[in-house]
Amino acid sequence: MSQESKNVNGGKLSFFQSGIGFFKDGYCRTGQDDKRHLSVAAIMTHAFHQSEYGDDDYKGISAGQRTCMSAHDFKEAIKEMGPDLGPKVYLEATDRKALDVVSMEELKRYAVDQRRSGAGER
Repeated sequence: MSQESKNVNGGKLSFFQSGIGFFKDGYCRTGQDDKRHLSVAAIMTHAFHQSEYGDDDYKGISAGQRTCMSAHDFKEAIKEMGPDLGPKVYLEATDRKALDVVSMEELKRYAVDQRRSGAGER
């Protein structure tokens, strides 16, 4: 992983889940060729899957599972979903480049405590 990968809090980007992300290395980091901007470390919710935003890009990912979500999809989904229904976000594992698309305030509204949920463990 690049030394330059930072999370939205400015710290080292945390490992999130094996085999996910644009680089399939378990980190929600993005790169020049990542057109979807898979930078938001999220837990999918049932409500998200039932919405128009839970389309084919998230097929095969069940509610409760971790994935690197498109910052653009996250931004669109939260326009209509409240924090109780929208995807849950892990700030320590969300690439700072997500802030190019979504605000820190919006990410914090959907944030969960990564330490209590076991994210970042290998």
